[in-house]
Amino acid sequence: MERVIEFAVNNLLLTAAFFIVVSAIITNEIMTFRKGRFAIDTTDATRLFNRDQAVFVDIRNENAYQKSHLPGAINIPLEHIDKRKDKLQRFSGQTMIAYCDTGSSTLKAVKALQAQGWDKVHQLRGGINAWRDAGLPIDGRK
Repeated sequence: MERVIEFAVNNLLLTAAFFIVVSAIITNEIMTFRKGRFAIDTTDATRLFNRDQAVFVDIRNENAYQKSHLPGAINIPLEHIDKRKDKLQRFSGQTMIAYCDTGSSTLKAVKALQAQGWDKVHQLRGGINAWRDAGLPIDGRK
């Protein structure tokens, strides 16, 4: 143990770099875990939509929604999600699947929906791009 302490004291820069790298790895793992626990892939989303009548919530802006969206999706832009609770009331008790273009913004929507009292909320991993890549149907302007 004395040798470890001696090494750390003699190599402060190397020791500091080691702890910075370890902290970055731990932080990354925590963020990945937090983001991934609500994420589902296109197969699970399709199953929830077909079997459980899940509702797709498109959190992109209205122009992006009009251009293309998932079947039956409702559009509530992320910046308005706290103000548009009324638009979701008719879906009480149903599972919600939030999505954006790539899945990078949906965790905020999931958290906001959960804060409003929705307990069955997921995010679509990869967003509408993953849906498109899987060859699944998309509605909107052609």
